[in-house]
Amino acid sequence: MKKILLNLKIRTKLSLVLLAAVVIPALFIGLAFSADFRDMVISNTISQAQKSSAKASPILRALAVRSQNVANDLSSCAYYQNLFSSAAPADFKEAAQTSLAQDFLTKAHSYQSEGYQTRIYIDLPEGDDFFASPTASPIFAPLTQARGRYWYGIFQASSVDHLYCPSSYLGPIEASTYGDSAYIRRFRFLYQGKSLSGYLAVYYSSGLYRQALRDNLTFPDGVSYLINDRNQIIAETDRARSATYRIDYGQITDYLESSNAFVEKNVLGSDVYAAFHRIPGPSWYLVIIIPKSSLIRQGNQIILRYLAIIFICMVGGIFIAELLAGSIVRRIRQVSAQMSQVKADDTPSPMPPSPYKDEVGQLVDSYNYMAGRINALVAEQQRISEEKTIAEFNALQAQINPHFLYNTMDMIHWMAQARQYDKVSEIVMRLSRFYKLTLSKKDPVSTIGDEIEHASIYVQLQNMRFENAIDLVVDVPDELNSCHIPKLTLQPILENAILHGILEKNPPTGTIVITAWEDNALYLLISDDGVGMDQELLDHLLTYTPMFKANGSNVAIYNIHSRLRLLYGEGYGLSYQSVPGRGTEVTIRIPREEK
Repeated sequence: MKKILLNLKIRTKLSLVLLAAVVIPALFIGLAFSADFRDMVISNTISQAQKSSAKASPILRALAVRSQNVANDLSSCAYYQNLFSSAAPADFKEAAQTSLAQDFLTKAHSYQSEGYQTRIYIDLPEGDDFFASPTASPIFAPLTQARGRYWYGIFQASSVDHLYCPSSYLGPIEASTYGDSAYIRRFRFLYQGKSLSGYLAVYYSSGLYRQALRDNLTFPDGVSYLINDRNQIIAETDRARSATYRIDYGQITDYLESSNAFVEKNVLGSDVYAAFHRIPGPSWYLVIIIPKSSLIRQGNQIILRYLAIIFICMVGGIFIAELLAGSIVRRIRQVSAQMSQVKADDTPSPMPPSPYKDEVGQLVDSYNYMAGRINALVAEQQRISEEKTIAEFNALQAQINPHFLYNTMDMIHWMAQARQYDKVSEIVMRLSRFYKLTLSKKDPVSTIGDEIEHASIYVQLQNMRFENAIDLVVDVPDELNSCHIPKLTLQPILENAILHGILEKNPPTGTIVITAWEDNALYLLISDDGVGMDQELLDHLLTYTPMFKANGSNVAIYNIHSRLRLLYGEGYGLSYQSVPGRGTEVTIRIPREEK
């Protein structure tokens, strides 16, 4: 009997098992109830979300308006009015000594218990005596402390008179000291006959919004968040999901014009239900995202509960089916376990040949044949990949521009004609060392110390040609000098900095600084004070598109970038930053490897 069972066709065995234990009840339950269950779950969840959003919207608006009310209350104080709104402005230093100033300070401090901190930035010199007074120093600050912050730039670039600022608008110290959100209002005032700018800032924690969202709008696998008209997220129930399901402010406006209810849309390949509510005052939108897959999963869980009840009634049938399937499951598990080993070592191992000739036995034979073929193909592919890598590296290294050698030989020629034999000897010695560092050994990898020496010799030779026009400053920790770096990495970058940066200045002189540090990888920074580059040039610099019409091109830079990525991976290579008229910075990122 056992042999007969083992030699039954696998299709026969599976048909008996599935027909008796799974297919008939599963089809009945699925066809009769699955759609209804899912629709019910979706409908109930959406209804709950609509009620929750209607409840949360006024709470969020009240939290936003509260900071504005604090600003209104402070700006209505007599002391504030005397300083900034009076037709005959008071003397700031004298006003700071009055009881009105102390009352204003007390009122501002009273809001701290609610989590609101106040700063008033005014366009007075930092050394003005007003800032040193006891009633002014805790709240008032010179406007210079605000310059450079994102919110200040928005005010300067637009005509808005107030802003609700998320943490991304604030400086790091500003956010950590006062609060990571703020309501900031711009005002003008007269001081010594001049009209000056000032900013009243009320800081608070975005946790107020976040807690309101989590208390009212938390759904399984879903996310709720607030977004402003600059597409900045103010607060969210889940940071990772808010980034995944982020919708542009402009798109939200279009959706609201077409529907006020939940809409079904596709975000990054995922179907979701989305609802949007406008928060008046700060002009934010409340966005609620519920993945459709999550709702379907809840419906499936209900179906599974019913299936569990049916399962109890089917235990007897499953017991009989298990007898029939036992011969299949055991050997299929063996094949599955053998295939699972591929996840660990990426290479399949053959199984012992099966003594049976049914479908499972044929599967084992086919698996063994496949394993042998895969192992052979993997070995062949690895060999081809290694050969390709070596060939590509050699091809990239061969493209280094030789014009520097030509120019140096020309310089030796005219110095020899001028009988400057000492300089000729010095140039030849440095040129010899230069190419010894480049061409010595077959190893394409050098050390940072040797590369810096190689680059220094290049600058010395260029200085002999261009009358000491370039200063080279090297600030690299000694412990990094023994780290690996591919040959000919620094010199082409310095060549570009000299020929297309410093020598194009007027006068054609400048400084190049090389620094290095370690932060989960090895970084080298080469900065110059040359003419810099515009954005169009930066966009094409690391592509195989010649950009410079004379004295070489960016092809050498592209080669370096390609070699580093080829040797170390996509996360490594060059990155450029430049400001026209001020200079260029090149950052090299490579893994740290000791020589």
